[in-house]
Amino acid sequence: MKKSDAPNWHIDPKALAAYYELSGVQPLSGEGATRVLPIFGEAEGFREVYELATGFQLVTGDITCHKEATLKLKSDGSLKFHFRLEGFSGWGLPNEQERQITRYSMGVLLSPPGTEKSEHYLEGEHERSVTLICESNFLQPRFSAMASQLPATIGAFVTTGETRHFNQKLPMTTEAISAANLILENSYRGSLKRQYIEARALELLVLSLAACVDYEKNLDNPHKGMTDKDIDRMHKARDILEKDYVAPPTINQLARLIGLNEAKLMQDFKQLYGQTIFDFTQNIRMDEAKRLLETTSKSITEIALDVGYEYSSNFTTAFKRRFGVPPSVAREAHKP
Repeated sequence: MKKSDAPNWHIDPKALAAYYELSGVQPLSGEGATRVLPIFGEAEGFREVYELATGFQLVTGDITCHKEATLKLKSDGSLKFHFRLEGFSGWGLPNEQERQITRYSMGVLLSPPGTEKSEHYLEGEHERSVTLICESNFLQPRFSAMASQLPATIGAFVTTGETRHFNQKLPMTTEAISAANLILENSYRGSLKRQYIEARALELLVLSLAACVDYEKNLDNPHKGMTDKDIDRMHKARDILEKDYVAPPTINQLARLIGLNEAKLMQDFKQLYGQTIFDFTQNIRMDEAKRLLETTSKSITEIALDVGYEYSSNFTTAFKRRFGVPPSVAREAHKP
């Protein structure tokens, strides 16, 4: 990459390349982004890095690993919010048990500069993700007034730049899922794409900080009154919905399967995952529909049936509600 072709970086591209252990760095003209190509785990795909403002970056990821891999990386002292829309992986800090990042979960990570971090990728996993990378000088003038509502470690970083360890996995709300998906899947090009991503990134940052405020409020009761048995039941309910999203069980059927009454099921699911059972199932169906539109030549009617819709008109309405455009437009926009 020629120096004249590079975006106006605040963080050194060489440091970025070292962080992701990349095989190449490519400028994306007109979008102010750089595409980086992974070499770990015999992976294919890419990450795209947007320098949206001094101290504020966004990284999108679409990577499939064909071989299990573990990376050892060094923290740059920034605050990171990682949103996982698809795929499973693990991450960990020294002397801590590895944490798992799964579909529709958010990882919040802050560590002093130079702290070693591991990232663990599994064979065959397809990652779709959005990551916000925030420095204190960006956050301080915008969010210092709310710092006292945040976890103390994050609040101190926002106001003074002090870096101490904070490492948590939080559920993604429906709003965060939608914002992250729109960052990955918008059809804009050039400067319009950059402006759109910047707007969505700020929305996602606000939702991230709101999730941290909620976490702090419930620090002594992180699952809001739910017992370990309640949480296990919600994990079971989620597993059932992810497996049977084409023809999901009714609330009554799902409640019977996990041994709860309907009201308790709906309340606990929303508390733990930040979205209703209906929204959760719809997100999975729409994500699969979009994948089929982009990767197959199936008709819209066939795809509607594949994801559980008897009538394509109902499917079109649901798809447009989720992505803002009908399936036909989404397919056309994805064509080269």
